[in-house]
Amino acid sequence: MQGERRMEGKMEDEIIYLTALNMTFRYRNGVAKALLEHFGSAVEIFRHNALDLAKSTGLQQKITTDLFSKQTMQAAQREVEWTQKEGVKTYTLFGSGYPERLANCTDAPVLLYQRGPASLSNKKSLAIVGTRDATPYGIYTTEKIVKDLALRGHHCSIISGLAFGIDITAHKAALEVGLPTIAVFAFGLDHIQPAAHTSIAQKIGEMGACVTDFPSKTIVNKSNFLKRNRIIAGLTDGVLVVESKVTGGALITADIARSYDREVMAVSGRWNDVCSKGCNNLIKEQGGGLVNSVEDIEKQLGWAPEINEKTQVASQPFDLIDSGLLQALERGPLSIDQLHRISQLPLPELSARLMQLTLKEKVKRLQQHQYCLI
Repeated sequence: MQGERRMEGKMEDEIIYLTALNMTFRYRNGVAKALLEHFGSAVEIFRHNALDLAKSTGLQQKITTDLFSKQTMQAAQREVEWTQKEGVKTYTLFGSGYPERLANCTDAPVLLYQRGPASLSNKKSLAIVGTRDATPYGIYTTEKIVKDLALRGHHCSIISGLAFGIDITAHKAALEVGLPTIAVFAFGLDHIQPAAHTSIAQKIGEMGACVTDFPSKTIVNKSNFLKRNRIIAGLTDGVLVVESKVTGGALITADIARSYDREVMAVSGRWNDVCSKGCNNLIKEQGGGLVNSVEDIEKQLGWAPEINEKTQVASQPFDLIDSGLLQALERGPLSIDQLHRISQLPLPELSARLMQLTLKEKVKRLQQHQYCLI
């Protein structure tokens, strides 16, 4: 028992010291990683003092002094206590549970925080990113891609950044069809930005995962959003840019993904469409894979469809099941959860049928995942 308590104490010390490293070095993760590889653990690093560590590693003494400061250690202690209180999972770079895809990236964070049940190491994962000023074409395309992935049996994680436009559309579509979705924050898990996406973020935290390497109480600034893009790129098999202007965060994510040897894809658009110029350039000038259908994604990522009878509904004609859905909607607007209970259909099939009925202008989708007759 006494030996177990000593082991627990060592593990807690390791987390506190890793938190201090993460707070000090932030995006110079290569330095923190090199220190951990050299000394073997964060505990061993902190057996030194600031002057000795500076001499032995060549780091500036100001940096090592900040690392060993009382303020840093107190902040690290508070952060560990906060994660424990809030039930936030903490993954350490060389510890168990840390996502393997991300661990293989040169600038992988020392610590990763997660709220929510979804695995960060799903067999298949796809990042879907794009402009905040999404057009109806971009929104429709994003929804169709996510739903078609579910229809073809891909239980893949849909990863994005919770921003307006393409990001939030990808998250919502994944929630609708029952695919795990991961929102990567550019701030701590104690904060949600934009505030308009609070309810969606809460649902992602219940059914998917909210992830960040930022500690709580992090001040939100523009540069954070660019820095978090490396985690979006690092967690995925490939990055799909649906819509992007000539410059933008989505293209930065694509560049990072390419540096990680991940597949980079883009949806083509009209040549004179401002929101498609970045995608068209990505395909034309940078070798991005052209995506006009979910089959193109399968080809790029080497995914074989896992279609079964329950998911093979996209090409089915109007039938008795669709009639039953329309009959249920005669009583008034119903949520997708209510329709799920009434129809007993699997969520991917139900979502696909509702989408087909929407395209046929039989039903209309309202806010909060509700549907009504037209």
